[in-house]
Amino acid sequence: MDTREQKPLPFKIEGYITEIRKVKLDVGDYGCLYQDGSQSPLYFERKSIPDLFGTLGKGHHRFKREIERSKASNATLVILIEGTLSDVYAGVPQSEVKGESIVKTLFSLYMRYDIVPMFVKSRAEMVEIIRESFEAIGRLEKVKT
Repeated sequence: MDTREQKPLPFKIEGYITEIRKVKLDVGDYGCLYQDGSQSPLYFERKSIPDLFGTLGKGHHRFKREIERSKASNATLVILIEGTLSDVYAGVPQSEVKGESIVKTLFSLYMRYDIVPMFVKSRAEMVEIIRESFEAIGRLEKVKT
């Protein structure tokens, strides 16, 4: 988990998860280091709807640098958005940026940089998606060796 993560997701230490470490990540909010020392190529960036508007609005240049770091390290970045596509279209009252603009930016990032947007209903669902994804990568790597 990135040290700058302000609202950490509530992971339980069980199964494949043996430890949660707070470290400075160059990409995303959540990454995975396996017991054999290998690093997952997949990273997750967690966003609430207001946070998404801030990141893709005024924070767009900073986020673009993160995308460049992601590509330079051959990492895949997934943006987990706590809400629906309709929620994003509806917008955020305090933002000058329209929801439609944020949606267009999200899907442009997907097509141009392979940054995957995923809409989830809750933080608990985010935890399950992250856990299941990292476990799947771990299982696939074991099959290769």
